[in-house]
Amino acid sequence: MPVVDRARPLTLLLRNTANRKPMIKFFRKIRQDLLSRGKSGKYLKYALGEIVLVVIGIMIAIQINNANQKRLDRETLQGYLNSIAQNIESDLKKAEKINSIRLEIFPRLRLAGRRMDPEYYQIRAEVYDEQFSPGYPYSVENIDFVSRAINDAWTTRYLTPNLSGFESLKSSGFLSQLQGSDLEKVIFNYYNLIDDLITTENNYNISIRNSFDEFLNADLPGTFAFFNAGSRDWQTEIGEGYEAMIDDIMVHPTLIPVFLVPYELIIKYENIIITGNVLKKMIIDGESSFSQESLDQLSRVYNEYDDTPYAKVMRSGYVTHGYDRGIASAYNSQGVNFQFLGSHATIQFKNEPWAVLYFYTGYGVPDPNRVKDFSNFETLRLKLRGTQGGEKVDIALKDITNPTDGSETKVQLTLTNEWQFYDISLNKFKPTNMEKLFMVTSFITENQAITIEVESIEFL
Repeated sequence: MPVVDRARPLTLLLRNTANRKPMIKFFRKIRQDLLSRGKSGKYLKYALGEIVLVVIGIMIAIQINNANQKRLDRETLQGYLNSIAQNIESDLKKAEKINSIRLEIFPRLRLAGRRMDPEYYQIRAEVYDEQFSPGYPYSVENIDFVSRAINDAWTTRYLTPNLSGFESLKSSGFLSQLQGSDLEKVIFNYYNLIDDLITTENNYNISIRNSFDEFLNADLPGTFAFFNAGSRDWQTEIGEGYEAMIDDIMVHPTLIPVFLVPYELIIKYENIIITGNVLKKMIIDGESSFSQESLDQLSRVYNEYDDTPYAKVMRSGYVTHGYDRGIASAYNSQGVNFQFLGSHATIQFKNEPWAVLYFYTGYGVPDPNRVKDFSNFETLRLKLRGTQGGEKVDIALKDITNPTDGSETKVQLTLTNEWQFYDISLNKFKPTNMEKLFMVTSFITENQAITIEVESIEFL
C-alpha cells in the first residue's frame, strides 16, 4: 500500500515561503523609504496592508495544503479498497469452484443412499419400465457409483480467503473515512459472512475427517472390495456373505456424517458470492452508496434469522434448507408416492378423488403459524415435465388463513414430456397473503393417475 508522507505538504509550503525572499526584500525597501521620508501614517497603512496580504497568503496556502492532503487521503483510501477488490475477485473464483463441486456431490450422495433402497428400483420399473435384477444394488456398476460418492465426500474443501486488503485498511486508520456509508456496511457484511462460513465449513470438514478416520479404524470386512469394486469378481470370491458385508458398510454409523448433507453451506457460499460481487462493483465504480441494482442483488441474500425465505425450495430434485414436504389424499394418504432420483424427483399420483404433494416452511409437522414473507417475490418458477405429456396438475399456495378444504386458489398447468420452465405470476394466487405463506407449493390432482417429474421450485 502507498505510504503517505503527511509532512510533505507542509515542507512544500515552507519551501515556497523561502522562495519568496526577493519579494520580501522589495517590500522591506518600500517600508524603509517611507520611514526615511517621514511618512509614518502611510507607513502604518502600508504595514497593515502587508500583514493582511501575508495572512491571506497563509490562508490560501493552508487551503491548498488541506485540499492536497484530502486528495492524497482519497487516493490512499482507494488504494486500500482496490486491494480489497482484488482479494474479493480471487475469493469469488475459489468460492464458485467449491460451491459448484458441492452442488454436484450433494445430490450424488443422496442418490448413493437411494440406490441401495428397493423402492428406488420399484419406481424406476413402474414409471420408466426399467428392469433391474434383484441383485443389481450389489453389482459392480452400482457399488462403484456408491463408493465413489462416499470417497469424494471424504475430500475436505476449504475456502481460504485473502484478508490482506481488509486487514491493511483496518490498521491504516482510513476505515473511519467510510463511517456510516453503505460501502462500510457491505464491507463488514462480506467479511462477517466469510467468518461465518469458515466456522461452518471447519465444523463440517472436521466431521468428515472424523468419519474417514473412524471408518478406517472400524476395519469392516469387505472394505477393500467395496472401494475397489471393479478390480476383481468380489461377489464370486466372497460368496454368500458379500451382500451382507455391503449392507453392514452402508449402515455403519461412521458414514452418518457423509450422508447428512449440510445444505446451509451452499447457502452461505451463495450469500458470499452475491455480497462479494456487489462490494467489488461498488469499489470499481467508486460508489459509497447503494444503487438500486445493488439493493436488488443484496435482497437475494438469505438470512435464516428473519422472515425472508430462501428462494430455492427444490434444486435438482432435492428439497433445500428451511423446507419440508408432505402428502395427503382421499384414501389415508396412500395416493401419492414421492421419490428422489438423483437429478429430479418423481411424483406418482394414484386415481383418487384428490391427492396432493405439498412443500411447507420449517421441518416436521406442518404448522400454519410458521410463516415466511414472500411478498418481495413476483413469480413462482417450476421446472417440470410429464412422463407421457398432456398431464394436468393444479398448483396452489396457502397462507395462514386458508382452510384445509381445498378452497385455496389454484393455477392449472398442462405438461409436456419435455423439461420446461413454468413461470406463474404470484398475482394469480390472489387472495392468498404472500406476507404470511406457510405452504409454498402444492401439486394437486383429482380423479386421475399420472406421474410427473420436478427438477426445481424457485421464487423470483
